[in-house]
Amino acid sequence: MLGSTHGTLTTDSRRTRAIACGERSGPAVHGRPARTGDLDVSGRPLHADVPDLDRFFRPQSVAVIGASDAEGRPNTGITRQLADWAERVGARLYPVHPSRPAVFGMPCCPSVAGLPEQVDLAVVLVGDPLPVVEELAEAKARFAVVFASGFAETGPEGEAAQRRLTAAVGRSGMRLLGPNTNLNAFERFRADLQGPAIALITQSGHQGRPVFALQELGIRLSHWAPTGNEADLESADFLSYFAEQPEVGAIACYLEGLKDGRSFLLAADRAARRGVPVVAVKVGRTETGARTAASHTGKLTGADAVVDAALRQYGVIRVDGLDELQDTATLLARARPPRADGVVVYSISGGTGAHVADLATEAGLRLPVLSEAKQAELHQWIPEYLSVANPVDNGGHPVGDQRGRKIIDAILDDPEVGVLVCPISGPFPPLSDRLVRDLVEAAEQTDKLVCVVWGSPVGTEPAYREVLLGSSRVATFRTVGNCLTAVRAYLGHHRFTTGYRSPFDEAPRTPSPPTARPRR
Repeated sequence: MLGSTHGTLTTDSRRTRAIACGERSGPAVHGRPARTGDLDVSGRPLHADVPDLDRFFRPQSVAVIGASDAEGRPNTGITRQLADWAERVGARLYPVHPSRPAVFGMPCCPSVAGLPEQVDLAVVLVGDPLPVVEELAEAKARFAVVFASGFAETGPEGEAAQRRLTAAVGRSGMRLLGPNTNLNAFERFRADLQGPAIALITQSGHQGRPVFALQELGIRLSHWAPTGNEADLESADFLSYFAEQPEVGAIACYLEGLKDGRSFLLAADRAARRGVPVVAVKVGRTETGARTAASHTGKLTGADAVVDAALRQYGVIRVDGLDELQDTATLLARARPPRADGVVVYSISGGTGAHVADLATEAGLRLPVLSEAKQAELHQWIPEYLSVANPVDNGGHPVGDQRGRKIIDAILDDPEVGVLVCPISGPFPPLSDRLVRDLVEAAEQTDKLVCVVWGSPVGTEPAYREVLLGSSRVATFRTVGNCLTAVRAYLGHHRFTTGYRSPFDEAPRTPSPPTARPRR
């Protein structure tokens, strides 16, 4: 993982105010107008609309329908978390319950009709959400979230119920997240981290947990969209929105299926045009995975070879595991564009260097042979009998003087080198501590990528916890495989975006003459 930088994000720390129920106030405003853009010859849009989700993630008013403070009730914990979140974002909170005068000391509204204003966000905690969603649509709420399950993931009857839910919001202009979603959007995001952030989209909330936990290693997370069954808002909507947010450096996705393939590709196209990397785990490589996805969120995964080719065409980087999703998204979010595509392996062990060089070459990375002049320069500080052609074997990083730092600087000064990979198989103080310090100091003074693989299974060593993770300029990994996967994605992404021409720009917009006559 790339290490942290520390700072403060501005947040509205006003106390959440509960206003007694009364008259609604304020006109209905449902975000910026949709951008239709050009249409192709069949009348389909050629650009993704960007939904205005600002008031979803930063609402000014929140209603909780089915709020509770009764001991032992599931809704009680949810209400408490939503109240804490509303306070953090500076929103007014309105508990709604037909028989409770107050919840957690906040006055309760007996029904949606009693809300004192048009709310930005309504969270529905009742078992049968359809009547409540219809009431919210009538009240012109901007967004609603439905947690309840029992919809498309359960079969034909549930699919019909989900269609009714979709129709209810479609008639009103209100947007809906869910059903079958959770509280992930309302988690506590650390406000003391700076730098480009990862925005997260998951169709299974639990699968986003490893990425969310990156904050504990100093990696900034800005948003989390748990889309669930996607009766209305879908992954493509959040992808388009996140691609437009200036703080987002990369978008990480866990996908089980695509609700609308063209909508998703239009959103991916928007991200590609803006150079925002999208990294995705996409389920459905096997029959078992596809079947399980259908029973989980009601998603049809699609033919995997077709999905894979489509994602690749629009620059979406597909990875297999959540660990790869963490490491690749982190690197792409934080690293500067490469100056060259050459990779050098720098190792204190000839065996380690040979092994990593093999794996890097098999991964498709280019390991240039360093020039004779560069090798002669390195041999000023490294014994002549050690190979420095690439990989560079130092025989043991110097600890008593500045030779180690000079070796690293000389490698990074080579114009063919864009990435330095240094595998450290395990802690070996003071050698490993000095090596780590020299790498971090060199990384702070270069615009090239420095990667360290900290191979210790313990991960509690000061060199790792305090020095490597304390640096925002060194990409730190726990496995060689994840390091090489991320480096390949990093170089590939920048090659892709540099030469990207959207296929939608070439789409025909008017019928050709031979088709006009028979149509008439």
